[in-house]
Amino acid sequence: MQLSLGLCILIAVALALIVGIISHFATISNLKKNAESKIGNAEAKAREIIDDAVKTAETTKKEALLEVKEESIKTKNDLEKETKERRAELQRYEKRVLAKEEAVDKRSDVLEHRESKLTAKEEQLRQREARAEELSQKRVQELERISGLTSEQAKEYLLKTVEEDVKHCEDGQRAGSPGKRGG
Repeated sequence: MQLSLGLCILIAVALALIVGIISHFATISNLKKNAESKIGNAEAKAREIIDDAVKTAETTKKEALLEVKEESIKTKNDLEKETKERRAELQRYEKRVLAKEEAVDKRSDVLEHRESKLTAKEEQLRQREARAEELSQKRVQELERISGLTSEQAKEYLLKTVEEDVKHCEDGQRAGSPGKRGG
């Protein structure tokens, strides 16, 4: 029995050793599984975070592109509106300029017509003056021929006649004046 007790102890020690080794391996295996599970969970969590970040980035990128497109469309519409307004304004200016040009052309035509009429009237007046001068010369010549006096002689005769009439009028006024009657 002694042997059997030593054997029992040995078996018990061996069993304890085996149980210790098995439990050590089981613990290590369990810890390894827990670690692997935690690592797997961490990797999954990291993948999930990365996927969320990528989705968020893509969404943000799409939103930014959409905002840029909207701003671009708005700017384009504003530019087109401003361009239309400027074109309309230019057309109004063009119409005003054309109307003014037409008015100036009409005025110019009227002035040219008036000028041509005035030129024609001036020519008629010159012709009339020349004709009147010619007739006056003919009359003077005819009067000189009829009276037998030259124009200088006629002037002298006319002056003498006027002087005599003036003297005669003055004498008549003196004789009929109130101061001489009473004296």
